[in-house]
Amino acid sequence: MELSLNQATTRPYPLVAIAEAAMRAGIRHIGLWIEPVEEIGMARTKRLLADTGLSVSSVCRAGFVADKEGAELRAAIDGVKRALDLSYDVGSPMLTFIAGGLPAGDRGIRSAELRVRAALEELEPHARAAGVRLALEPLHPLFVGSRSVVTTIAQALRVVAGLPVESVGILIDSYATFWDPNFHDDVAAAGARIAGYQVSDFALPLPTPENMFGRLFPGDGETDFAPLTASIRRAGFTGPVEVEIFNEDIWKLPLETIISRTVDGFKRHVGEPLNELERQPV
Repeated sequence: MELSLNQATTRPYPLVAIAEAAMRAGIRHIGLWIEPVEEIGMARTKRLLADTGLSVSSVCRAGFVADKEGAELRAAIDGVKRALDLSYDVGSPMLTFIAGGLPAGDRGIRSAELRVRAALEELEPHARAAGVRLALEPLHPLFVGSRSVVTTIAQALRVVAGLPVESVGILIDSYATFWDPNFHDDVAAAGARIAGYQVSDFALPLPTPENMFGRLFPGDGETDFAPLTASIRRAGFTGPVEVEIFNEDIWKLPLETIISRTVDGFKRHVGEPLNELERQPV
C-alpha cells in the first residue's frame, strides 16, 4: 500500500515546492487541486511531474450541483467538463466530484439526489471520452447544508447505480465515513465502484467557524484505520491512499515537517497496522 500526498495537506505552499519536497521524502504519488495547476499552467505542471517522477492519484475537485439551477447549474457542469479535461492532461485516473449542499428553497434530500444524478448522467459521456472517472465523494453529515447532500457510502452508491462503473465511481474518505456502522458492509457492496480512498484523523472539538479544518495527521485522533483500510482492500481497491488534511495549525508548519509527519503517521497508523491485521489468521 502506497501513500499519496493530497495537495490540501500542504495547501499554503506552492505546487513546485510541494512536489519537490514529496520527491525528496520518497513519496511517489500526489493528489492535485485544480487551482494550483491552473496557476502554474499545464506545461509547467507536466514538466514538474516528469522531473519529480510523481504520478497523479486524483484531481480535486468539481461539482457542487445539488443547490444550483439554470445558468448556475450549466456553469457548474461546464466546470466539471473542464476539470475532466485537466485531469486527463495531468494523467489522473479520477476527478473528485462533490455533490453540493441543500438549496435554501428545497430541503429535500431525495430531490437533491436527483439533481446530482441528472448531472452525473450528463457528464458521464465526457468522463468516458476523457478516460477519467468521476468519483462521487460522500462527506460527513455536518456538511449536508453547505457542501454535500451525499453523506454515506450507501447513498453515494444509490446515486451512481446503473452508470458505467468504468467512468463513474465513488471516493471513500475515512474522515467522512468512519462513523457509519454500515461502513464495512457498504464498502463490500461498493467493490469496483471504489475509485479512491483518503485518510485523515478525526477528533473533537472541531474548530469553528470552519468545521472542515479539524482534520489531523493519522494517529492524532480517534480513528482506527486498520479495519477500515482492510475492508477497502478486500473490496478490491489497490491504488495509492491519499492523506488529505485541512487544518490551519498544520498549514503553519514548515513544509518538510508537514510531509515528514504525513509519512510517519501513514506508516505507523495506516500501513503497519493494516499489515499486522492481514497477517492474522482468518
